[in-house]
Amino acid sequence: MHSFLQDLLFALRTCRRTPVFAVTAVATLALGIGATTAIFSTVNAALLRPFPYPRPDDLYAIGQRFVDGSLTSGLIAPVEFTRLNRAGSSVMRAAGVNRFDTTLLRDDAAPMRTEVYSATEGFFEVFGLPMTLGRSFAHEDHFPRGPGFVVVSYRAWRDIFGSDPGIIGRSVRFSDVTMTVIGVAARDFDVPHAADFWINVRIDPMGLGHGFQSYLRAQPGTRPDRLRADLATLMAGIVHDLPGSGENGRAFVIEPFASSVIGDLGPLLLVLLSGTVLLLVLTCVNVTNLFLARGSTRVREIALRAALGAGRGRIARQLVTESLVVAAGGAVVGWWLAYAGVRVLLVLGASRLPRLDAVPFDSRVVLFTVATLLAVGALVGLAPAFQLARTDLRESLSEGGRTGSKGRGTYRTLAAMVIAEVAVAVTLVAGAGWLTRSYANLSTKSPGFKTDGRLEFEVILPFSRYRPPEVISWSHNLFEQLRKMGGVVAVGSASTFPLRPAIDNTPVVSVIGVPVDPTRPGVVARMRMVSPGFFDAMGMRMLNGRGFTDDDRQTTAPVAIVNETFARRYMPGRKPTAMQLAWGFPAPDLKTQRPIVGLVNDARHAALSIEPEPAFYLPLDQSPFWRQAVVVETKLADPTRLVPLIRAEVKRLDPQLAVEPEAVSAIVASTISRQKLGMDLMLVFGAIALVLAAVGIYGVIAYGASQRTGEVATRMALGASPSNIFWLIVDQGRTLAVMGAVIGLAAAYATGRIASSWLFQVHASDPLILVASLGLVLTMTLAATVIPARRAARVNPLVAMRAE
Repeated sequence: MHSFLQDLLFALRTCRRTPVFAVTAVATLALGIGATTAIFSTVNAALLRPFPYPRPDDLYAIGQRFVDGSLTSGLIAPVEFTRLNRAGSSVMRAAGVNRFDTTLLRDDAAPMRTEVYSATEGFFEVFGLPMTLGRSFAHEDHFPRGPGFVVVSYRAWRDIFGSDPGIIGRSVRFSDVTMTVIGVAARDFDVPHAADFWINVRIDPMGLGHGFQSYLRAQPGTRPDRLRADLATLMAGIVHDLPGSGENGRAFVIEPFASSVIGDLGPLLLVLLSGTVLLLVLTCVNVTNLFLARGSTRVREIALRAALGAGRGRIARQLVTESLVVAAGGAVVGWWLAYAGVRVLLVLGASRLPRLDAVPFDSRVVLFTVATLLAVGALVGLAPAFQLARTDLRESLSEGGRTGSKGRGTYRTLAAMVIAEVAVAVTLVAGAGWLTRSYANLSTKSPGFKTDGRLEFEVILPFSRYRPPEVISWSHNLFEQLRKMGGVVAVGSASTFPLRPAIDNTPVVSVIGVPVDPTRPGVVARMRMVSPGFFDAMGMRMLNGRGFTDDDRQTTAPVAIVNETFARRYMPGRKPTAMQLAWGFPAPDLKTQRPIVGLVNDARHAALSIEPEPAFYLPLDQSPFWRQAVVVETKLADPTRLVPLIRAEVKRLDPQLAVEPEAVSAIVASTISRQKLGMDLMLVFGAIALVLAAVGIYGVIAYGASQRTGEVATRMALGASPSNIFWLIVDQGRTLAVMGAVIGLAAAYATGRIASSWLFQVHASDPLILVASLGLVLTMTLAATVIPARRAARVNPLVAMRAE
């Protein structure tokens, strides 16, 4: 212990005597440790932090699909809950929710849009968290014609109701109904994400309508393969007992609850963590180079200590202690950089991503930082210690501090390190290129509609006050008033807006006169309702026929419009406007038969990365809908200038409605926000890697040039020109850069092969990314050799030879 304290004090004195070296090393390590810790903290929050629910490994999200791959909502029907909750299977309990956003009415404040979910029996029991206040729904709460109860989320209780402990038993008034509060959910309960309220729903236990986002808890110790086998048996029983529930073959689909929450965020975070680990390796190599170069100037000091009785082990321990002191300084500064970096990430939008509303610096992050500190300290300190082991200390002492062969050995070690630096830099820059390419592919992918100069907002008309005629009248009145606003070009509405949570029905359709493939009877499509003017307001194109007009009313012949994918898949080679369709569930109902009057271009609804689905559209006046996504096209450069006017107009028409207009361009951008965040971070890492590689190669070439001062002087005395000396030194740097670049190119291709499965339309062999990253790193590293080369070319041979 005493010797360790001696080593520690000596290390601190050494750093104080060489402040430039100490500050440079600490700052470099802080950069690498800080970036790695920041990204690890987000990985910890999203992927490693345990979910708060008891036995989270037994939780699954459950959906269903057609075996033949036909389009389906993927949601669960009431009859499937009935079978899932029967005793005797590996399912302990299953339940689901159905979203229906509404307006919260408050006596002392403006109406407020809220996310409300109707929950089936046993929903809270699936997750097993006790209520903060009150109780969850009881069995009798789901009886027909029973009272309406509501459970409030902890966040809504805190933010809306001021954490009022007397909220239990109070009435909460929504635009459609007034309900009694019976409970406040647990602080950590967040299913579905950002839900504000849950209400008790009554379902027909034999209902076939697939409308519930669902979850199940398996019996303790149940393996996924056993659970899937039991679910297959349950579905087979449903199809057998209830004709029409799945003639073309349905199957349950399960996903671990954690995976369903994280989604594609997990692979992105792992890519970023891999990038920061490479960046940390790069900083370690740079600092190791600093220690090696510094060690070559301390050979006489170390030789004197050896002559005075210090063994090689004792000296090596001292060197490792010095590196640990520097690493500790880098870790402390890096910790604060990481903390600040995480705060910046949250401000930039990471807080809207799953499980990243809070990124705690908990014990796991502390242990990671400590482990990184020890690993970095050991790695940085072992290189000069190993170099020392190969040095003849007696010879060093007799040479009076001249480096001789030891300097050449140190240079070879430094050169190997620089090759590694350049290779890592190429890999990191290529990684930034992969993520940039992925983001560019997504951001330039046409959604099928125009985004500039457009606003979108949702209106939810209370069913209790608006019957179909009132819905039609109110909507026409709103559209008319919006069109009168300055700068407005077109207005329309739809039941579902692209790239928003979908609430579309997915019925079975029949194109009259087109034979049905007996091997694929499940001809299904999304059914959407739109108003006249919607396609114009969205900038969508009619490819054939006409759009809806004000003449498409309830008193006129019913009509429909289909999209390109519908026409291509279900009526290939036929003219859509010469066909008729019908729909229904579980089979098409000929009472719904109507002519197709138009063909509209495809729009991406699920995501920019997902191909459009077959869809057909019905006119607003013939199929009134209470929830409408209203689109306003304007000539204004900044359409958000209309937001106050729109709010005022909606309030004038109905003071109990709350709307939140948003730019359509912002809606589209938000769907790829995580990809943009990943791209931005990797670009930062790539830039840092370029700088570190350039600094590293500059230091090594400068050190090598200083070791060759005598050689340079001799060459110049024998007639070598400054130009000859310049290119002699440049060749050293060029050789190291090319060797590192070749290794880096192979590493970049290998990492690209792995990352391409997570990114959008990215190929590891993309020549532009590989050549660009290679050229960028080579340019930076070769440029870093010019300064020491020019300095060597200006050496005065007489002065240099006198110094030797």
